[in-house]
Amino acid sequence: MKRIIIILLLAMAIAPATEARQKLPKGCTVWGQVLKDGTPMQGVVVSDGAELATTDKKGFYYLKSAKREGSVFVSIPSCTEVETTDGMPAFWQRLTGPEGTAERHDFTLTGVDNTNYTLIAISDIHLANLFDDMLQFKEVFMPRFREEVEKAKPRGPVYCLNCGDSVYDRYWYEYGYSIECFPKTLADCKFPVPMFHVMGNHDNDGGTAREGDVDFNAAERYRRTMGPTHYSFNLGREHYIVLDNIVYRNSEGRIDSYEGITGKRDHDHYFTADQLEWMKKDLATVKDKDAPLIVAFHCPIMRYKGGFTGNAINHHLQCAGGGEEELFNEFTALLKGFPDVHFISGHSHQNMLCYGSDDTSTYPNISNIVEHNISGVCGCWWQPAAHGGLTLAPDGGPAGFEVFPFERDRMQWYFVSIDDGAGQQFRVFDMNAVRDYYNNDGAVQAMLKHYDKRTRYDQIEDNMLLINVWAWESKWKISVTENGVELPVKHKKAENPQFTIDYYLPKAAWDDNSKSRWPSKYNEPGYKPHYFWAKASSPNSTVVVKVTDSFGQEYIQTVERPKPFGKKMR
Repeated sequence: MKRIIIILLLAMAIAPATEARQKLPKGCTVWGQVLKDGTPMQGVVVSDGAELATTDKKGFYYLKSAKREGSVFVSIPSCTEVETTDGMPAFWQRLTGPEGTAERHDFTLTGVDNTNYTLIAISDIHLANLFDDMLQFKEVFMPRFREEVEKAKPRGPVYCLNCGDSVYDRYWYEYGYSIECFPKTLADCKFPVPMFHVMGNHDNDGGTAREGDVDFNAAERYRRTMGPTHYSFNLGREHYIVLDNIVYRNSEGRIDSYEGITGKRDHDHYFTADQLEWMKKDLATVKDKDAPLIVAFHCPIMRYKGGFTGNAINHHLQCAGGGEEELFNEFTALLKGFPDVHFISGHSHQNMLCYGSDDTSTYPNISNIVEHNISGVCGCWWQPAAHGGLTLAPDGGPAGFEVFPFERDRMQWYFVSIDDGAGQQFRVFDMNAVRDYYNNDGAVQAMLKHYDKRTRYDQIEDNMLLINVWAWESKWKISVTENGVELPVKHKKAENPQFTIDYYLPKAAWDDNSKSRWPSKYNEPGYKPHYFWAKASSPNSTVVVKVTDSFGQEYIQTVERPKPFGKKMR
């Protein structure tokens, strides 16, 4: 009997603490313990998306939570990781107890050296069971993604940041692919690294009733499936903050006829007051303010005027109630104490890197900010490749993603095209061949007869070269030489002829949302700013194009002309 009593006492001593034994602070509704490799970890930030707490010497945290956001998360400390299953990191847990009652949630961390690591940022996957998207995602995107993961592994751990629109709210009910399906797709692919998620506008439920807090209610299925809509974590020296800058309105009216959709699926994009209040608290926990601070959200918020790098910078917020400039200034003012801030965003399906230091004439708080607006994985909603072309995006650049290697105090980045990989950063068009194609292809000629605004590449002058530098930045350089002689290069907007025949022509010739061919909406040429023009002296000369990025990396192509043109020309 004495032995049994001793065993029971020992078991009680090592058993998890109960609510009674912990003597929870008054008003505490969420509490738990954080362990690293089985040992209590002090100073770890835990939050419910409104309140923050840090763990004590025994690894315990206590939150007076209203439980509105429905989850609690650990702000993963540097040099630790959480368990990840098929790309889904277990840094959050769903709150299940009634409001006002206490519930316990523990977190387990594992030590890892991520002083040097790689972040791969992706966005706008838009899976919907449409246009062979599942096939393209698994057999085209995933091999390229795995290739970059394997290249990055010698530098250290690899992580993924998904900047939103994993699915497409328009088709949740029509084709049966909702937000709940996305983790299953990652599991089918055996996604190889932890993926941190950002909420996009199409990750909202368009079937939400238009009453009460529509924005909050429309995000409920996302919160249950993907986790919190705003949270933070740490990798290496860097602190990451994820925000939801989509304010879903789903206004009265219909823009499509799919059963189950209750409104227009429209949205504003700005940061709500409750997120900013939480963000202030989270920023106050950051000790190394000289390290890069990474803030991720879906819609870009900084843009060069006219899209040209180096031009004046405009904010890109949208609010039905007005006051966008005040909202922009309020948000950027929160970041003034951090000298090196990087925004990572998606939504636009195109590359646009904006250096705040290029123009502070209107917004004085942005000189410390760089926004990386990255192209979409789906390109133009997976359609160009489904039509027999390349995986192109709406700006005529390739679908792809951005890779950020972090090595102690050094942060770099480069774009990876799904079709061409990281080694190619531009495409050269021999416009003589483009002219011949436009003149000889019956479908193109039919399109030009119906659309008077489309660029008449069938009439372009001799020996022109068009160069698409899809990740162009204001710090990049370009040179074009012909037989050793440098040619003048002009930076000028252009319509991408390959994107026209890969996307616009098939859509216009038989549009799935129109009762007839050649709908007027495809008459706009879609001029984009990351194009360069040069004129060669003959149709048969060889030209050498060299592009140098902001880190001194050179990309060189020797172009033998005449160079053929077509739907899959590289």
